[in-house]
Amino acid sequence: MTFTKFDPLQFSLPAAQDDSSHIRRTKLNIYTVLHSYNGWYDPFAELIQNALDSTDKMATIAKKFTPTVSIVINCEESTLTVSDNGTGLDQNTFQRFLAPHESFKEGNERGSKGVGATYLAYGFNYIRIDSKTKNFTASGEMENARRWLHQSHTAANPEVFPCSSDVLDKRFKKFKSGVSITVKFDDDTKPRDLTWPGLKSAKAWFRALSIKTALGAIIGDKNVKIHIKYISEDGDEDDFTKEGISYLSPHKLMTRTKKYEEINEQVEKIVKRKGSGAPMPSSLKNLEAVYLRWTHKKIEQSISTLNDEQKALCIKHKVRLVASYMYGATVWERIAKRVGYRKTAKIFAPGIQMAADNMPQGELYQIPLTRYTGRQNQAHIVVHFENCVVDLGRKGFDRELVDLAKFISAWLVQNAFSKIRNNLRSEDVKKAPLLAGEKIANWKKALEEHEKSSPLSLKNENFFLPINEISMTAEPSREQDVIALFNQLLAGGVIRGIKVVGTNEMMTYDGAYRVRIGPNYSDHTYSKDTNPLGIVSFRVDEYENELPDGFVSTDLKVLEYKRSLDGLIYDITTGDKKSSEIDLIIAWEAGEKYKEYFGITSYLTDDARENRQFHGVTHALHDENGIHVMDAILLKDLIGFLEYPIEELEKQKIYED
Repeated sequence: MTFTKFDPLQFSLPAAQDDSSHIRRTKLNIYTVLHSYNGWYDPFAELIQNALDSTDKMATIAKKFTPTVSIVINCEESTLTVSDNGTGLDQNTFQRFLAPHESFKEGNERGSKGVGATYLAYGFNYIRIDSKTKNFTASGEMENARRWLHQSHTAANPEVFPCSSDVLDKRFKKFKSGVSITVKFDDDTKPRDLTWPGLKSAKAWFRALSIKTALGAIIGDKNVKIHIKYISEDGDEDDFTKEGISYLSPHKLMTRTKKYEEINEQVEKIVKRKGSGAPMPSSLKNLEAVYLRWTHKKIEQSISTLNDEQKALCIKHKVRLVASYMYGATVWERIAKRVGYRKTAKIFAPGIQMAADNMPQGELYQIPLTRYTGRQNQAHIVVHFENCVVDLGRKGFDRELVDLAKFISAWLVQNAFSKIRNNLRSEDVKKAPLLAGEKIANWKKALEEHEKSSPLSLKNENFFLPINEISMTAEPSREQDVIALFNQLLAGGVIRGIKVVGTNEMMTYDGAYRVRIGPNYSDHTYSKDTNPLGIVSFRVDEYENELPDGFVSTDLKVLEYKRSLDGLIYDITTGDKKSSEIDLIIAWEAGEKYKEYFGITSYLTDDARENRQFHGVTHALHDENGIHVMDAILLKDLIGFLEYPIEELEKQKIYED
């Protein structure tokens, strides 16, 4: 059965289609929806939850029905297809479900209502929808919707056209009813590259989706059948089939694990029989992980420090916990290797995973410990809430629910899991001393060779008293070197406008700082010979007149370290980090990839120096409209400027292109 092409927006526009004011408002509404989707796995999550909702609905009306979802990850074509054997879309729903804020979901179904389909339709430049029911079958495709959304002029609205080509998922042909949706990734979409996580098998993809999407059902469902087909960049195919869906907590990937309550019961029996100093049996030693699953009733019974408001929230939302406490912080890298994905993808990681509608929602929160700092890096805790409406996209929980999740998680790590730490294996348990020594020897040799090939020197009578030279002997070769060099420049008085508050490698961003100016304002004032990284005098005078005792910014600002700006661009394009949340980037050099997204203004030049807001900043990143995005300190340029100012100023012209 065919249909006439249609514009999904016709169902949401109250006036004529050529009314440009309505189009602009509609674009703004769609853009707001898209902006709320920042996670790399969001398209997977939306398609999979819709598929499961459809099969759930079919299960209530069909006899002898096996809910089935088919997922095709095609890295060769940069497409994702999710198909189901659910109820399908009738003609009216087929034409309306892509329109902004149109929803056909019922109260017990997953996800936010009316925004997911809008994200899928207008967040990509290609979407195909195949649907079949008893009385209606259709295939349609829409192209260039995301490009249309970002066009400043009023172009023709994207339309869904009938499609006669064969369905992209061969399994869908066997389904009597259901929906199959395909989206295509490109340079305009988020994500844009399916190869980024480094997942190279269908099973690896299943594991990742079982912690990032509704395949990770907090309350498992043994009846659902999942098929995954993975097609590599070279066209090689791999298939994986699994019956049942459930959240893949990291302890499930370990071999030696025990339930928290089981350990406590056995230890209590041993202590009663043999005393508190009795040795533990081998079954309770060298564990790789300890886990627990608690209902809201168990939470209330176990955590005596919950206040009345927190208890009420636990009852109202029927809070449920699934917690894994791992043997050490290095376990996440080992899991990455075992599952088969790149370490920086951080698919399995420590933290708090918020959940609602029986699936994980949003990114991880750090567990806020007040003691035993560092142990939060060993815990992965899922906190699920019922009767909870999550904001647009996949990220927004009410603040009171986030705070409750943090309180419970911190209590688990600081109290419950602290009792069983001696039952866990040591991180050093299987190290081979000879092999470790060999690795250290090779590392030392590589450093010596780097020191010879890329020496670093900075001597200046105004800094690094009393030796007047920097202590590092080689150019940074990795991010850790950048951090070390930056801190030397701070301690040596080369950079004076920053007070580092702290760093944390396990958080999304690397650290926080405050801006400092004064109270010895002469130390912050520009001088060509003695203080070339200072602020121009009229700007210093403004601060000194208003704040004679000095200025320190109240709000904490976010800083990020990178070997080059290429690393920052990579994190932004993959969705790991947001440029709008970073105030200062510290890198050795600019690299090349920044040119695709930012322009750079050099504060080392005479023309731009007066724009420097605080001591030590060397550059600023701005967008295509010239709007300031973040400050930057490029250490290679900084050192070159102090050592050879004339030559370095000539090099700064590269940023003028």
